[in-house]
Amino acid sequence: MLSATTMSAWAKTDRDGGRLSLVRHLADSAEVAKLLWDSWLPLHTRHAMSENLGGAEEGRAVLRWLAAVHDLGKLTPAFACQVRDLAETMADRGLEFPPALTNRKALPHGLAGQVALTTVLVERGWAKTAADSFGVVVGSHHGVPPTEGEASNGANQTDLLGRAEWDKSRRELLDFVTERTAGWDRVDRWRHFPLSLTQQALFTAAVIVTDWIASNQDLFPLDEARASSTAAPGAWQELGLPPPWSPQPVPLEDEPAVQRFVQGRFGWPESTRARPLQAQCVQLAAAIPEPALMVVEAPMGEGKTEAALAAAEVLAQRFGFGGVFVALPTMATSDAMFGRVHRWVERLPDTPSTMFLAHGRAALNKDFAELRSAGFDSIGVDCVDSGVTAHAWYVGKKGPLANVVVGTIDQVLRAALKTRHVMLRHLGLANKVVIIDEVHAADSYMSTYLCRALEWLGAYRVPVVLLSATLPPAQRDLLVRAYQRGRGDAECAVGAEPGYPSVTVWPHPELGGPVAASGRSIAGIEIEPIEDDAGVLAERLHAELADGGVAGVVCNTVARAQETYTVLLDTGFDESEVLLVHSRFVAGHRAELEEKLRAALGPPSGRALRPDRFVVVGTQVIEQSLDIDVDLLVTDLAPVDLLFQRIGRLHRHSRDHRPAAVAQPRCLVRGASWDAVPPEPVRGSEAVYGLSRLLRAALVLNLSAGRSVTIPDDVPDLVAAAYGERIEKPASWAEQMCAADDAWADHTAKQQQKAQDYLLPGPASENPTLAGWLVHDIPDDAEGVGGQAQVRDSEDSLEAIVVQCRGSEVYALEQVPEIGGKSVPTETEPSAWLAKKLAASTIRLPAYLTRSGRKERMIRALEDTWYPGWQRSHWLAGELVLELDADGTADLAGYDLRYDPRLGLLAVPAAEDRSTP
Repeated sequence: MLSATTMSAWAKTDRDGGRLSLVRHLADSAEVAKLLWDSWLPLHTRHAMSENLGGAEEGRAVLRWLAAVHDLGKLTPAFACQVRDLAETMADRGLEFPPALTNRKALPHGLAGQVALTTVLVERGWAKTAADSFGVVVGSHHGVPPTEGEASNGANQTDLLGRAEWDKSRRELLDFVTERTAGWDRVDRWRHFPLSLTQQALFTAAVIVTDWIASNQDLFPLDEARASSTAAPGAWQELGLPPPWSPQPVPLEDEPAVQRFVQGRFGWPESTRARPLQAQCVQLAAAIPEPALMVVEAPMGEGKTEAALAAAEVLAQRFGFGGVFVALPTMATSDAMFGRVHRWVERLPDTPSTMFLAHGRAALNKDFAELRSAGFDSIGVDCVDSGVTAHAWYVGKKGPLANVVVGTIDQVLRAALKTRHVMLRHLGLANKVVIIDEVHAADSYMSTYLCRALEWLGAYRVPVVLLSATLPPAQRDLLVRAYQRGRGDAECAVGAEPGYPSVTVWPHPELGGPVAASGRSIAGIEIEPIEDDAGVLAERLHAELADGGVAGVVCNTVARAQETYTVLLDTGFDESEVLLVHSRFVAGHRAELEEKLRAALGPPSGRALRPDRFVVVGTQVIEQSLDIDVDLLVTDLAPVDLLFQRIGRLHRHSRDHRPAAVAQPRCLVRGASWDAVPPEPVRGSEAVYGLSRLLRAALVLNLSAGRSVTIPDDVPDLVAAAYGERIEKPASWAEQMCAADDAWADHTAKQQQKAQDYLLPGPASENPTLAGWLVHDIPDDAEGVGGQAQVRDSEDSLEAIVVQCRGSEVYALEQVPEIGGKSVPTETEPSAWLAKKLAASTIRLPAYLTRSGRKERMIRALEDTWYPGWQRSHWLAGELVLELDADGTADLAGYDLRYDPRLGLLAVPAAEDRSTP
């Protein structure tokens, strides 16, 4: 039995005077760790954590032991002095406190526990490196590993650690919990098996989860009377964390079986056959002898997402993964994908129990909100009939631990970012098959983080499926090499064999190669350069659509899209015939516009009739997130891979009839002076994409003269040519192109160097432990989204809720769905329903408003609008507010802003005419 001295150590208190002893909290933690291992961690993760330890039972014992010792550092004066009456009780039991405790921050209790544990292990004959590999897990259980310097300094903090009686009591407690979890004989055997970096990260994450659960007072009240061995199973049942997804084997012995499998998973009739790419991905997943990287390159609309999801099920079943993570470029694409993945999940015979939408505004997504409200609203609430829920425990940083996660690529990139609790992201990804869609969208800055994330995924032996329609070969090679490094394989180029579609596989490249085309092909797409004049474009569209048809106009900047839309209306198009979509609409308004487009121009269905004559004008949102079909495409000059993404919306869906003038697919390219040699792109496009990539696109497509292309046949060669180092430059272009290429190379190098500042070390780091992992760590907010600006090299623009003031009353903006034009309280707290709707009424201000040191000034100007009632709302507290006047305008820090229902937000310097787009 423990002495009264050691039993006096406390771990938890509350405002009502409640107290929980340290020994009880450690016993609770050990029991939760056992349940976590047995009921929550997927098979593959357990194997990864047990590697070289001697089997899964040893891994289980390690986790129980580390959970049982994780708060050993609370038995120190530095921690115990925080509550006076409890400290006095400990002093009465023989634990003498120094007369003065200064600089307590030099020894947080995690570090104290690490110092105490490693000291004992070294005394027992452990090598220092082996002891550190276990001790650092204790030191890191609050999300930030101590540095070697902090550990060395901490060992010298005699007053903070406590002298002889404190050390004696800690050793007594350590002996007690060790004998009840693993036993010293077993623990001492582990000296021969130091934990690898991957094991340290996973064990740390698991201990963090264990500690969070064991510290939840709804589950584990501050009650000394209970026995942890019986209380923990009841608490676990009350928490209701569903087990990992465990898909059962499916018969895939022949082609008909594969067809039945794919048809069933997506609810297709027997007449709808899986495309060759989809069947091939399933067969590869069934044949690959170990978890692998698959790079799937196929045209737009070829069914890559379905191919990846079907393959993910097979991979998860074969190799013991407990879920799927689907990552996409933007919030808009993630929102659209969430519904698709949800429908897939519901059709699975072994339905994963939990889903999560991972991005900063997920709570405002209608599908996710409905799933959350239909499932677990709080601990202990039973699941409804639906097989999948959004469990209330999976919020914020814990969200990516759910079985099935859909989110922005930032959520994967942040696994390579120095930020607190990054180990949780590693655990969330290590548990799953990872799918990254539109991987070509990552620029050189993001690719630095993506490659490091792939290194870690390779080290964890996680199956990864990368999807792209337009992936440059050099970028594919970069990503494959990163996965190779993580696995510890010799780096080598794994170029896909000639052919498109194709699948590249590592570490078994012989299984990859070209895939038979589905037969879906658009031949002879005419590409024609046109003058960059909105009036000329309007005349052309009037002529082309004289007998009807749908045109899509894609602009590289919001300002160009607004100008184009305005000119079209001024030259005879009716408002019902033209629609503008871009990122500078209030969120709810934009969602409504996009849904209108999907209904009118999406796949043929009985929901809505396709308009007779229609023009959609937009920015890159059309390129990335909308499954729409146009008869004629007009686009600004853009990099060749993105041009093909846009062309993917041209004649995208099969239709019985298209007007004769637009029956042949054509793409008109503007946004440059074509008479210049080489062509001169407009300044806005050059600022967005860089001159080098624009000139290369113009060259390989021969845009000065015009040409035709066939999709998919021409895509890989043209993309490879545009990004190749040996592109043939005409003599008249050479000087300008070489200068542009040099400038782009310099820009790329600066991006990569900038990313290095906060890049997490790789799994092959020279440092054998997590020590110092997060030096220069990024602050993280409660929702786990605070690092987004660091994994994207983009302007740190501001977002604000938009309202309108008329007289003394404040109203929701007219264009906001459900609450448009309604009066909203500002002195009192709005209802939860109204507050949530207002929180969705946000707009992202143009980046140029915050450049050149203007950001702080802009924040101060927005903060002048402060509603006291809103500060009492979870949804609204602390949010910036853009208050418009009765005319829909605002004067903000030297800019005139106006919200136009058709154009979105307009912002010009106050000295200019604010009617100018």
